[in-house]
Amino acid sequence: MAARTSVNTPYQPRPLNFLLEFNKAWETMVATDSTLRDIEIIEVTKMLACGKPALGCKELHCENKDCTHSKNIWFTCSSRACSRCGKKSTDNWIVQQIDRMPHCPWMHMTFTFPDVLWSLFRNNRRLLDKLCQLAVDNLLYAAKQAGLEIGIFCALHTFGRRLTWHPHVHVSVTLGGINAHGDWKALAYCHEKVEQRWRHGLCDLLLSEYESLTIDDADAHCRNFDEFRRFINVQRQRFWHLHFAKKTQHPKATINYLGRYLKRPPIAGAKLAHYRGEANLSFRYLDHHTGKYETEEVSQLELIKRLVQHIPEKNFRMIRYFGFLANRVVGNQLSKVREALGMESHPPRTPALRYGQMIKSFLKVDPFECILCGGRMRFAAFHAGVGRKNIINEALSRRGEGLA
Repeated sequence: MAARTSVNTPYQPRPLNFLLEFNKAWETMVATDSTLRDIEIIEVTKMLACGKPALGCKELHCENKDCTHSKNIWFTCSSRACSRCGKKSTDNWIVQQIDRMPHCPWMHMTFTFPDVLWSLFRNNRRLLDKLCQLAVDNLLYAAKQAGLEIGIFCALHTFGRRLTWHPHVHVSVTLGGINAHGDWKALAYCHEKVEQRWRHGLCDLLLSEYESLTIDDADAHCRNFDEFRRFINVQRQRFWHLHFAKKTQHPKATINYLGRYLKRPPIAGAKLAHYRGEANLSFRYLDHHTGKYETEEVSQLELIKRLVQHIPEKNFRMIRYFGFLANRVVGNQLSKVREALGMESHPPRTPALRYGQMIKSFLKVDPFECILCGGRMRFAAFHAGVGRKNIINEALSRRGEGLA
């Protein structure tokens, strides 16, 4: 039998990978930057190995015995920092949420807080876990007072358009809920009361956590609890900006918007495609203050630092559900909500997208069709790589080498 042939194309790194790999920028950062978190090194290391021999592959052969074509499908990394894996995760999440959410009036809200408090959450990331609950407290309270159970899903973002540290919470809430009799009733929310409860709740949280807070040089003026309390009380007296968007009949637009940023890196690869290894690079962003697109120029290392700081801690949930969408009750309550709204109680679910479907929709190419004879490619063998754990351990062992 003739030897099998495979088609090898030159390695073309994705834009984000090229940014990290060019001039060994990431290796240098790992060796010299003591502020990098373990999770940043782990996730970036997995991302840089994504789709490469280090993670192993499946070998496919053409089913036609007279055809000698073979190909390898390299395993992916499932890293939160990976744009390639994020594409699949994003598309699947969006499809699932659109199927899941009831067709009723919704409102999208954005909860922000003063920039002088941002560093406290960067240096004490465990506090990020409590922001979503603080944001929805008044909404749940208003619903309880009205005898209704509402639906809420919210997402935590830690970056703004300039990719700097800017924690804020996106909340989508139903403008109504079901009562004890299973009837749907409309409900409105008071902007002033929601803002007030959010402001006081977050300030109280910081005061209660003072003893365990890590405070950096930027907040060195808070040398003791009395100074810190005065500082927090000044922020408590300010008006915090909360954005209430116009109501919609379905949260589809919000789901699509959040999905783009929750499951992918903060910047799209297309914005880095122009980078060819210069010392500095520029990217465009929409300035909310002016309503115009601005261009910012930063160094390669500065942009990498901005990107990796937004990698969440292991097992941290960026998306939370409350009310009748909470995981502990959604199985029973969602069907009641659908009935109250006149919807089908148990609609058919859209199946999750698989590898072949995604390649077809994105590249318009069937990855399991032989490029030589048009036959089907079938699984033939599995090849193990170095292994994800070994790659990660090696990367962590190089940490701080340049500081010795």
